[in-house]
Amino acid sequence: MTQKLSHHQFNILIVMFVLISFMLGCNEFMVVGNLSLIAGTYHESLSQISWLVAVFAWTYAIVTPLVALGTNHCNKYYLLVGMLLVFLVGTILSACSPTLNIFLLSRVITASVAGMIESVLSVIVYQLAKDPKQRSMAVAYIYTGFSLASVVGVPLGTIIANHWRWQDAFVMVAVVTAVATLLAFMVLPRNLPGEKGNFRDQLVLLKDYQIWWGICFVICAAATLYGYYTYIRPLIRQTLHFSANQLSLILLILGVVDIFANQASGRIASRGGFRTLRPVYIINLVLLTLFSTLMGNQWTGVLLLILLGFTVAIFGSPIQVFFLDLATTRYPSAVMLASTLSAIFYNVGIALAAMSAGQVYRHWGLTALGWNSLAYCLVATILTFALARVKRR
Repeated sequence: MTQKLSHHQFNILIVMFVLISFMLGCNEFMVVGNLSLIAGTYHESLSQISWLVAVFAWTYAIVTPLVALGTNHCNKYYLLVGMLLVFLVGTILSACSPTLNIFLLSRVITASVAGMIESVLSVIVYQLAKDPKQRSMAVAYIYTGFSLASVVGVPLGTIIANHWRWQDAFVMVAVVTAVATLLAFMVLPRNLPGEKGNFRDQLVLLKDYQIWWGICFVICAAATLYGYYTYIRPLIRQTLHFSANQLSLILLILGVVDIFANQASGRIASRGGFRTLRPVYIINLVLLTLFSTLMGNQWTGVLLLILLGFTVAIFGSPIQVFFLDLATTRYPSAVMLASTLSAIFYNVGIALAAMSAGQVYRHWGLTALGWNSLAYCLVATILTFALARVKRR
């Protein structure tokens, strides 16, 4: 049986998991903020070096489910500590790569375990939590760590890179990773057994139509956000005509809003889940319908981006808890695989939205991006109502 923790012990565990998710977010996004500096170090053009981001994303999406299938039977304590050590090795290699090929290898190493680390965190808190409310809020705190990385970690990494070297930003992540690994070694309960079952027992999860409804929802919900957010900087600078300094402030505000959205997401997951999400998605449809009009004014435009930053990003905890609830009830051998679905298909949604946003921007301009997001939001809204009916049964 999985060991249950006291309220105090569980809170310590959550703090450690937030630190780990913060570390994962910093490592993933650090390259984006320092692409030009990395290109200069390896004497490559910016266009050639930008595929580093794609390599990380594809490795993350392809390797994560394979690792989940192969490690399902492993004790989660040893699995998490082992993957943190691999992540640490990859991060150190990123900080001292003498060539671009070695740096690429380091990114593949970290991407290979990053998705599974995130998934294992969700499964552990799900199994150790005493009740649905504590479970939902714990999952929300894990997502909050990623938001903190975008608000605090990535700007800090950029400042470090600008004042010293971009490699030193990865040194910072390596130090945080080492601390997180040491804490996991000391704090994490040892009695976290893996699941029973072979590959077939796990893959049966993917025969459930409700799982596919959830997958389609994740794709469309993520695409709703990135249908316009892919071009957030030109929207703020070119459409709303804010200065570069004001851009930084607005992005900071949007990052803080995302943190609050994650906390609200946990409360929604514990208080009705998709039933509570239904009016939120109706609001999203209205806001996106008014996107072109409201972006015609500087202040209504920035208010719209703040509101959307809260309401569109609020789905994370409900869908993750949905996947884990369904797997625990019907497919206990596939809990680990279920925990990876949200992260994997969130990235699919980002890629899909970025592609369509590029076409919309090219043909109709920046203010038309609201229609791009609206198309995805309409499908996500229909699925929200369908999933609410599933949960009620």
